[in-house]
Amino acid sequence: MIAAFWPQMRPSDQYWNSLSEMEKVKQLTDCYVVANKNMKIDEEFRAKVYETFVAMEKSVMSGEWENDENMQLWEQIKQISRNHLFKFYNIFNIQFDQWLSESGQVRRAHQCAQELIDKGLTENLDGRTIIQLREGAETGEKKKLDGANYAILRKSDQSSLYLTREIAAIIDRDAKFQADRYLYVVDRAQRQHFQALKLILEKMGRSELADKIEHVQYGRVRGLSTRNGRTESVGEIIGKGRELALQFMKSSKTFCMDPQVEKEIANVLSLSTVVFNELKRARNSEYEFSFQNAFALNQNNALALQMKHSRLSSIEEKHAHLLPLVEKCETFPDFHEDDVKRLIRLLNDIEEAVELSAEKLEPCQLTVQLIHVASVVGKVQKQLRVKDQPEEVAVPRLLLFSTVRNVLAEGLRFLGITPTRSM
Repeated sequence: MIAAFWPQMRPSDQYWNSLSEMEKVKQLTDCYVVANKNMKIDEEFRAKVYETFVAMEKSVMSGEWENDENMQLWEQIKQISRNHLFKFYNIFNIQFDQWLSESGQVRRAHQCAQELIDKGLTENLDGRTIIQLREGAETGEKKKLDGANYAILRKSDQSSLYLTREIAAIIDRDAKFQADRYLYVVDRAQRQHFQALKLILEKMGRSELADKIEHVQYGRVRGLSTRNGRTESVGEIIGKGRELALQFMKSSKTFCMDPQVEKEIANVLSLSTVVFNELKRARNSEYEFSFQNAFALNQNNALALQMKHSRLSSIEEKHAHLLPLVEKCETFPDFHEDDVKRLIRLLNDIEEAVELSAEKLEPCQLTVQLIHVASVVGKVQKQLRVKDQPEEVAVPRLLLFSTVRNVLAEGLRFLGITPTRSM
């Protein structure tokens, strides 16, 4: 990409420097799409990219990268990307303690490759440095280039690969943090990459570190691909959801929304839908993201969870004078109702759903349980009125609804969704 678009993207270039941060992100995305296409069809372009990459690595290895124009541009691109990601994660209220990148491990990566060479664990294949991943696999010129039996540590031009830098990165990370587990949340297409990483660490005598590595696989969102140019920015997706949420609220007869907060609520609903659609299904499954039925009533969607939480919040607010009595409530005369029994069983099962979600790294366990709770509490609400009931009846019912509201609120927060009290 740098080789192809250098005239427009040079840090000193007036055009490049005149662009805003978002315009630069758009420019970089467009470059990425075109560069990936050219890599497949243009041999001269491909050779130039490889040549540029080798030159950049050499400048890092020599310690002169600060004087290299390509590296200056690369550092600028990294900072632009990091700023963009900061904004993206802030939208979802996500913060990281540290940002570490494998691209900063070039020198250490070559040291790891040399360590494996010195131990006699590598072979030469057409100028490339490779390492066997399976014992007894074919070697030399007759080896099938299927990537299953061996991994490449160095290219024929002696530059490093992502895998080589990944080895260096995890060794450096373990030296810093000495963690019990290292979770790599990466799509399932990279399964072979992490198998190779663990096997190579074992060959390096670092079996204990290899055992700490866990590849948390997830399925891709079909129809979106930055590499192929089939994508929308997060802002565009959330904006579209916000517009649909506003349309729903204004057309719905069940909503009576204060105009001063309707945009804020619409934004919460849009974000809730994006998160919910991701976490309601098994992590490894692929799906096509859509707002279809996201703002339809009587559906298993984020709207249902938010509406139930809002309705229960309203019950609490209207009977705030009874809340002090809830703590002293010891009887529940409506326990004989079938839906009430089912609701209480679901509440009892919440803790197990949280534990399973954490143990299996599958948020859908909790998401599905919350949907069940929201569905059943809707039926119970119709059966058990709190308004205008005698205190001995109203207080136990308020205790139940207050408990469910709290469970829904905490469950939504576990999933990274902000519960709304007024809808």
